Amino acid sequence: MIVAILLIDAGMQCIHLSNQTSVVALDASAINRVNTVYMTIYFLGGSAGTFVSGLFWQHCGWTGVVGVGIAFTVASLLVNCFNSKTA
Repeated sequence: MIVAILLIDAGMQCIHLSNQTSVVALDASAINRVNTVYMTIYFLGGSAGTFVSGLFWQHCGWTGVVGVGIAFTVASLLVNCFNSKTA
């Protein structure tokens, strides 16, 4: 269990670093501002996810939490599929 937690944490750190690198590359002259916007949205998204998961935990238990995770994942996939930029 501890190994799984460490692997998930390492994966999340890699995703965060990759996203942050991509966002900062958008405008090299405004790195601080772009990073501030990214971190604010990152925090708000995490807070919203925690809040919604907590609500579903109260009403549906683990099934609800897993459902929220699946719903957020599918929503993210759909946004990426329909908002892809072609070079």
